[in-house]
Amino acid sequence: MASNKTIDLMPGEKMILYSNPHWWYFWKEVAASFGLLGLLLLMVVFGDGVINDTIKFISGVVFVVIIVATIYAFIGWKTTRFAITDQRVAYQSGIIQRRGVSIPLNRVNNVNFTQSFIARALNNGIVTIESAGETGDSVFENIPDPEKVRTLIFQQVEADEQADSDRNAAALAKAMQQHIAPPPTAGPSAQERLKALDDLRAQGLVNDVEYELKRKQILEEL
Repeated sequence: MASNKTIDLMPGEKMILYSNPHWWYFWKEVAASFGLLGLLLLMVVFGDGVINDTIKFISGVVFVVIIVATIYAFIGWKTTRFAITDQRVAYQSGIIQRRGVSIPLNRVNNVNFTQSFIARALNNGIVTIESAGETGDSVFENIPDPEKVRTLIFQQVEADEQADSDRNAAALAKAMQQHIAPPPTAGPSAQERLKALDDLRAQGLVNDVEYELKRKQILEEL
């Protein structure tokens, strides 16, 4: 696990997992070192002589090549980064020519991992992410603990879907609240209704019987 400062996070984005490649990334350099060890053993077997001098020369060349290759591989390892955040899966690699992949969680359709027998013993593997988009499947090699990585991605995809659902529900509730009809305004007061009734009586629009019945109804509602 390494510092998340090497992956630029967007505002509000949270780092979940960050790693460089598995140490198996250096298998070629390790194999070459064993080859150099074999050459040194041959020097012991043949002792002094032309063959020994030839082996010594070849060993010196191989040693220099291994040193240069190891430094180059280490820089490549250091600049290769795999990260899972609460919003995306990100991958960066390359020394001279950089390559970057960023897959939003809402575009992840499926995640698979593969391990050979040796890779399983070393807890190393290949993670393949199937996503919606033009890039199609994204394959990431030398991923430490690929099964854990797969589980974490699925967990973050589920959390992202839940967050989207919560946001949609909140937006719907707000929209519904804004469109709810306001409560009906209060009608005229009893005093205003009695005055209006008196005016109707004075204008001769209601008779005495209608006036008394309506006046009694208004008073009973108080």
